[in-house]
Amino acid sequence: MATPNAPSDILTPDQRLALEQQETYARYKRNIAIGGAVACPVIMLLPPRKLDLYTLSLGIGFYLSADHLAQSYKGRPLLSLITPSFSSPVSSLPTEKARETSRIFKEREEAERARREGVEGLGKEKKKGILGKLWMGDEEEGWKERRLEEERKALEEGKTYTDMILEQIWDVWNWDKKKGNGSKDDGEKKE
Repeated sequence: MATPNAPSDILTPDQRLALEQQETYARYKRNIAIGGAVACPVIMLLPPRKLDLYTLSLGIGFYLSADHLAQSYKGRPLLSLITPSFSSPVSSLPTEKARETSRIFKEREEAERARREGVEGLGKEKKKGILGKLWMGDEEEGWKERRLEEERKALEEGKTYTDMILEQIWDVWNWDKKKGNGSKDDGEKKE
């Protein structure tokens, strides 16, 4: 502990005792955090290695220990050190003129993008993205309502959900061929 230089830095005995206790407490917390950061993963790797509540609690103990150490050494929590900070590039520009120019360019890009999307939207069909095509296939808008209507009609006819599921499996298995036609007759005629 440094010796006080100015008269205002002179501490009373109670203040000095509180400061020493605070430093001791901080040192204990740091030592426990170091022990937790080392011991928790080691205990997790000991047999039997399984994913249960015990392992989860050791993982949380490791994270809290590492977070405390990162906070004490770097001044920031562990999660903020791991994840990249997505600060605005505009705020990092050196002058006000550069920030203004960047803002104008960004507004022009947004206006151009909105104009392009408006022109593309005028077509007969909306163009689906690759992910949309992969997920939805050739389904059009309102597919959910049509499906619910088909389900309601089938239930009114007396079909059960099991019947509907088996019917869908049959359609997929036979590539939407009807049950009445029978694939055996088609195969015999071709031979």
